[in-house]
Amino acid sequence: MGTQDEATFGLIPLIMRGWARRGSHPIVKINHKNECTNVFGARSSRSFVYFFRKKKRQKQFIEFMEMLRKRWGKYLLFVDNAKAHGGAKVRAYLNKHRKTIKIEYFPKYSPEENPTEQCWKPGRNALANRVLPSLDAAKYQLRKTFDNTKAMPKMFHYLRD
Repeated sequence: MGTQDEATFGLIPLIMRGWARRGSHPIVKINHKNECTNVFGARSSRSFVYFFRKKKRQKQFIEFMEMLRKRWGKYLLFVDNAKAHGGAKVRAYLNKHRKTIKIEYFPKYSPEENPTEQCWKPGRNALANRVLPSLDAAKYQLRKTFDNTKAMPKMFHYLRD
C-alpha cells in the first residue's frame, strides 16, 4: 500500500531565508534557464520510490506504475485526481493488471491527505538559494535528498502495511 504524487523542479531557484551581515545588501544569482524536470514519487511505510520524466502524462504515469509493479509486486496506490491518473490508457493498463494493481483516489482538492506531498519539501530545500549549472546538477541534488532516509519526513501511521 502506498501513496503517489508528482512534482516539478527547475533551475530557477527558490529564494529562502538566509543569513547576511546586518546592513549588507545580499545579491542572489540565479540561472535564468527555464528548464525543469518532473518527479513521480510513491511512498509506502518502508520506502520512497521516485523517477524523473520530462512530462507528467498518462504514458509516464503508466511507466511509473509498471516500475512499482516490478518493485512491489501487488499493491494498492492512493493517488490525487490529476489528469495523468485517469483516461483510457490508464484504465486499459489497470484492467490488464487488475489482479496486482488497485488505485484509489484521494478526495478532490485535499493535498494535505497525501503523505507523498511532504516528500517534496526536502527536495525544494536542497535546491533553494543555489545556482545550479544544469538540470543534471539539480537531479543529482534531488537524488541525494530523496535517497537519504533521514532527510525524508516520517510516514504517517495510517498507511502501515
